[in-house]
Amino acid sequence: MFFLNQLPYVILYATTIVLVAMTDREPTDVAMKWIWFIPAVALVAIFGGWKYHAGESAKSRVFYLFRQVLHWAALAVVVHYFFTKDLLHFLNAETDGVVMIFLLGLTAILSGIHADWKMGLFGAFLIMSGETIGWFDDNAVLMGIVGGAAAVAVILTLLVRSRVTSRKKTKSDAAGGIEANASA
Repeated sequence: MFFLNQLPYVILYATTIVLVAMTDREPTDVAMKWIWFIPAVALVAIFGGWKYHAGESAKSRVFYLFRQVLHWAALAVVVHYFFTKDLLHFLNAETDGVVMIFLLGLTAILSGIHADWKMGLFGAFLIMSGETIGWFDDNAVLMGIVGGAAAVAVILTLLVRSRVTSRKKTKSDAAGGIEANASA
């Protein structure tokens, strides 16, 4: 069940690696792909924080969805204005994709702060990926670094999750042992 819950994040990391490679290699064709990636990230963020922040009542759930939709709609508005004719002549094709990475990364970090820490980690990964595009001209080195960072992020998520699970189990075992001793 745990791996099924983490699958959306693994898909986001894998898709990001592909998009970063495309941004580095074919910058003119990839900006629109980043725009289509935004709703996928938004859905993962919304569902990732649902368990912890949506609450139990219908009112709190609607309010949670409303806040998340506003959060991600703000990014959509900025991206829309970013691609208007008046702004496009300031940037070239190479910078369009990198700016999209930074905008999406910042929005994901903010979502992680307010909803699910794993989304914040993903946002940091996005921003680091955007930085590596500027540092490395060799696509193989770039993919190695971005892929390695994705692996580190996934491993970090698994380690944090296993530590939290073991703490919960230790507390429940200790509580069960106390109850067993009290009844004896």
